[in-house]
Amino acid sequence: MEDIKRFLKSGHWPTLFSAFLYFDFCFAIWVLNGAMAPFISETFQLTPSQKGFMISVPILAGALMRFPLGLLSQYIGRKNAALVEMTLIFFAMVYGYVMVETYNDVLAMGVLLGIAGASFGVALSLGSGWFPPKYKGLAMGIAGAGNSGTVLAVLLAPPLATAYGWKAVYGFGALFMILPILVMIFMAKEPQDRKQHETIKDHIKCLWEKDGWIFNLIYIITFGGFIGLSNFLPTYFHDQFGVTKVEAGQLTMFAAIMGSGIRILGGHFSDRWGGIRTLSVVFVGIIAMMLLTALQTNVIVTTIFFMICFAALGAGNGALFQLVPHRWPTNTAVAGSMIGEIGALGGAIIPNAMGLSKEFTGTFFWGFAVFSLIALVAFHVMRVAQHRWTRTWVSEGGKARIRHHIESVFTNGEREIPKPEYIKTIVYPVGNSQLADKTADTVSKLCKASNAKLVLLYVEHRFHDSGSLTSNSNEWQEIRDNWIKEGKQLLEKEVKRFQGLGVDDIDMEIRQGNVASEIIASADDRSADMIVLASHHSSPMGSLLMGSRTYDVFKNATCPILRIVR
Repeated sequence: MEDIKRFLKSGHWPTLFSAFLYFDFCFAIWVLNGAMAPFISETFQLTPSQKGFMISVPILAGALMRFPLGLLSQYIGRKNAALVEMTLIFFAMVYGYVMVETYNDVLAMGVLLGIAGASFGVALSLGSGWFPPKYKGLAMGIAGAGNSGTVLAVLLAPPLATAYGWKAVYGFGALFMILPILVMIFMAKEPQDRKQHETIKDHIKCLWEKDGWIFNLIYIITFGGFIGLSNFLPTYFHDQFGVTKVEAGQLTMFAAIMGSGIRILGGHFSDRWGGIRTLSVVFVGIIAMMLLTALQTNVIVTTIFFMICFAALGAGNGALFQLVPHRWPTNTAVAGSMIGEIGALGGAIIPNAMGLSKEFTGTFFWGFAVFSLIALVAFHVMRVAQHRWTRTWVSEGGKARIRHHIESVFTNGEREIPKPEYIKTIVYPVGNSQLADKTADTVSKLCKASNAKLVLLYVEHRFHDSGSLTSNSNEWQEIRDNWIKEGKQLLEKEVKRFQGLGVDDIDMEIRQGNVASEIIASADDRSADMIVLASHHSSPMGSLLMGSRTYDVFKNATCPILRIVR
């Protein structure tokens, strides 16, 4: 209970609640045509392939709209972007209630429903924005649990459609959207965390990297499978087992709850066991359950298999996003956003594969088989890539690389000079620089003038830079431990230096990996107000004259940098 209280006090919980409700209702609207597919297909006498295409349209539209909405939020704020989106959804639902008359109108309505599918990135960023780094993962997990909106759709839409007609459900959707709009207006506050305005080139940068496409392929299976099955299952249960439309929605609900709830646990398991290990178990579970389900003729057993499959899909979503910050530590949000977009596009695979399989072979089996084959390919690609990953940016099994933290080892007493509001934490990466004395003198004056906390950072980069030469052997582990020991000794020496200069509020931190990336990650984790770098070159003309590491920090850091030169 105390942990929950600390978490709620550390940020702005009304904004987190607003973000959850916003994402929850948007997700429900996004999958609305899927939840009502048995009703719509009965009205227009759709073929299996037409059903699959109709269900896939909102998924594709939502995936394509994620990037524009994320870009808009950078300029008008996340709260305002969410309000713009929900207002558009409201009018789209009114349009659906008044104007939809034909199958083509339903397809056009599917594009409008896609507006609701764009909410992912904005909701997670808004919900976690007020929370400190150590709670951001939990806050994002709570906001992300809004994908339980699938449960609302499949639980409420079928009985409403039965009682009032399926077109009326669009009208109910418009009324329901008023609640999250009002909550967002009166409860949410725009977070003050720094936002770096990324260009389109920055946003898609991970697409030019091999690992970016491997992550995309994995997410096509985990999230694409979740959203694709969530939309198609009402049709599957109704057509395959002859259950009523309302019962089809209720059976889908059981599976969707598993996928939404287990997502948070997927990230937790990955922190303990490693993201790669968790994803390996996930892929085995997905492939096995999809094939077993394809061969089932009993509705109860099928529902149980789908619940297990959805649990694996949800855990896979959490596990993948446990790995993203380790692979792209300086642009996690950007990489995660692009991976989310590609993964959502993959959600169109299942409805179309199922529809085509049923129409041309008379069975859904080949739709399950196609998705299982793609999952098998993704699993193989990941297992091959993980050998390189564990030598470069994650530890064995996909765990975070060892990072040693020595927190708050000194405290300050009476402070004569008030602390300026604009500078609270300074990160100073230490090394055996010839400018150490000059830099220490400057940093100590800054700390004393502002009463700022000084974070002495040492980045052990030699193991990372050795690349393929390293291994997980005991010998290499001993070498790495010795390098860490050297770093601790250097930090202890620097602490004594700064104590002698009158600085008392000092933290020490050791990280491993790429020097520039770890400096930026440390500053981001601590919400630092300044990074101080010692550089032997005084020219600002890029990495050639400034030094590649210093230049990389300058190029990617999200806080001001003070460079000490000769």
